[in-house]
Amino acid sequence: MNPTPEIGGDDHADLPARIDAASAMNRLSHALVSHRADVSTLRMIAHEADRLAAEIEAQPERSRRLELAASPRFLAAVAEGSLARAIDDGAFVDLFDDSPASGSANPLSMGLRLRRDGDTAVGMVSLAAGWEGAPGRGHGGIVAACVDETMGALLPILGTMAFTGELTLRYRAPCPVGVPIEFRAWVARRQGRKLFIEGTGTGPDGLFIEADATFITVDLSQFAAAADEP
Repeated sequence: MNPTPEIGGDDHADLPARIDAASAMNRLSHALVSHRADVSTLRMIAHEADRLAAEIEAQPERSRRLELAASPRFLAAVAEGSLARAIDDGAFVDLFDDSPASGSANPLSMGLRLRRDGDTAVGMVSLAAGWEGAPGRGHGGIVAACVDETMGALLPILGTMAFTGELTLRYRAPCPVGVPIEFRAWVARRQGRKLFIEGTGTGPDGLFIEADATFITVDLSQFAAAADEP
């Protein structure tokens, strides 16, 4: 089963190299948190990171707003009036490569993997050391981001675009780190432009979070016009 095209797909030739660089940086970041590196290694990392950052900052800036407005896949969705594609059960749902929760080209990404299960969106991840809050527990804000991103994965399933209007979380138990956890989200009801969404998070020991949210749908043509504004 093929993954659905991304909402804001990156069609640039440098994407595979960006993904490789992001993956390496992500690994390095978690290694720094979870290991006691020697001082000489830490100083080398600081020096090289500053040097490479300066080199990259001297190159052309990106504008995700302009990239979205020029994306053939997004423009095709606008023309059709729907984000819906053939998303079969089990198919992975890609939102956008630079997402801080699920983006493969973002070195800060949590690595959340999203898929469709009928009318439900499913997010799967194992939180690495850098996302730990209290010892042995996933940081509450990181958990909230995973919930919000999983709810957002409903949008291509529904064929619409929307923004989070309100998100309420109930932390029922500690979120574990270093083990597979699963988030689920589904639409409880619709009222005009409002989507009322519910969700849960579970781990090896059962339920650790419940959530409900209100998302506000936006007409794709208006979203495209906003993306094209200076």
